[in-house]
Amino acid sequence: MNCSFSKIWSLCVAFMGMLLVSPCKGQSFNGLSMDGIDDYVAVSGSSALVANLGSFSMACWVYPTNATPSFPDFDGIIGFRNDANADFYVLQLSATTFEARFRNSAGTIHTLTQGPVLLNQWQHLALVYTGSSLRFYHNGNLAGSMNATGTITNTNIPLEIGRLSFSNNPFYLNGNIDEAALWGRALSDNEVMCLYKQQLDSASAGLLSYYPMDQGIAGGNNVSVPYLEDIKGGYHGFFYGLNLTGSNSNFVTGRQMMGILRDTLCRGESLVYGGTTYQQAGQFRVRLPRPDQCDSTVCVLIKIDTADRRISVNRNQMSAVQAGALTYQWINSAGNAIQGATNRNYTATSNGTYRAVMRIGSCMDTSYPAMVSTVRLSDELNLPTNRAVLVYPNPGKDWIQLIPLVDGTPMMLEVYSMDGKIMHRQEDFGEMGETYHVKSLDWPNGLYQFRLKMMPWGGSSSNQASPACWIVTNWLKQ
Repeated sequence: MNCSFSKIWSLCVAFMGMLLVSPCKGQSFNGLSMDGIDDYVAVSGSSALVANLGSFSMACWVYPTNATPSFPDFDGIIGFRNDANADFYVLQLSATTFEARFRNSAGTIHTLTQGPVLLNQWQHLALVYTGSSLRFYHNGNLAGSMNATGTITNTNIPLEIGRLSFSNNPFYLNGNIDEAALWGRALSDNEVMCLYKQQLDSASAGLLSYYPMDQGIAGGNNVSVPYLEDIKGGYHGFFYGLNLTGSNSNFVTGRQMMGILRDTLCRGESLVYGGTTYQQAGQFRVRLPRPDQCDSTVCVLIKIDTADRRISVNRNQMSAVQAGALTYQWINSAGNAIQGATNRNYTATSNGTYRAVMRIGSCMDTSYPAMVSTVRLSDELNLPTNRAVLVYPNPGKDWIQLIPLVDGTPMMLEVYSMDGKIMHRQEDFGEMGETYHVKSLDWPNGLYQFRLKMMPWGGSSSNQASPACWIVTNWLKQ
């Protein structure tokens, strides 16, 4: 049996579209669920970010669930709206169409009414103002455009997510939303398509605010989450109406934007991916260039399956400190499996060095060696107990005692270091009731072998012709 650890592979690669470089925020991929009644997020004064700019853009993923929106129950998705001189938003106008609008500081309205609306499905929306045109994109494709000019000068309008203001009857989103972002420039057609194919790069040029919504626990208790985090500009949004607990009005499973590679490594193993070697547990990003300029990023999630390798020893009784392993197998100093020794605990019947091979998760790991040297010499050879010899203290320091416990048996004692050097020899060893002292003052710390050459029963130390056997036991000086 090979005592080294081995790998049982569990590799799962799931690519949900390719993606740009972005923080690998674990496995949450959350979004926000809005109840269509009073849930929304507001970022105070965000219109100041685009005020007086010649171009700007906005994008998000949305999962609409309202099959019959109509006035006054339109579904506001995202944007600025004061219905006077600072509109830049997208709402769901009907079961089949979105409304995308830009109203400049002069009050001039530019409106696109476009479909399709994919109910109960994630879809990507982007609204781009170039300074000369308004462009609306659905799932990466240009859905509609028109000429448009002007700027927004009002600096006091909040960016609203999941709601748009309208007099005393705001429009609330019934559905989920994710990956909201705002730029201070016009995105190109290819950039919008890349946003549809993969997650936003937080280093994107001109990016002002980015709300990935990968916070909290999907469907869990998130009442302690203080705000919706803007990981780009720090313009955090505050929650209004959301319960932040349960399966609705809360953080929920969002649009998975990142390819995931999950791997479990065993002790000492490594994973090479994308030109990088990974040896530690954690979450890592790998950026993979693509010819269409939509560079992909894979979130590499590494888990290390290792066992607690310690062994608890009480005389000849051993126990693996690691509890709950899938399997245990005790092995001897030669690396051979001990038949029937497949539990967490093992009682040695002979002195020696032992280890436990444990399966933890997908890996096999081997414990540190544990030495047993307290088994009586008679037990090692399955001899009658009245021919036993006690060795103590073990471990010891400057001396050791060997005591024949009941009656005498002629033996010759030899002590060897691990490099084969004879440290001590004594003949006629084994007189009944005698205590034999072996001094080890000058011996280096380490492991030693005590070899007892047992003579035939009733023989004498001078009879060297037919020795019964050698008994070997270990002693540790420390």
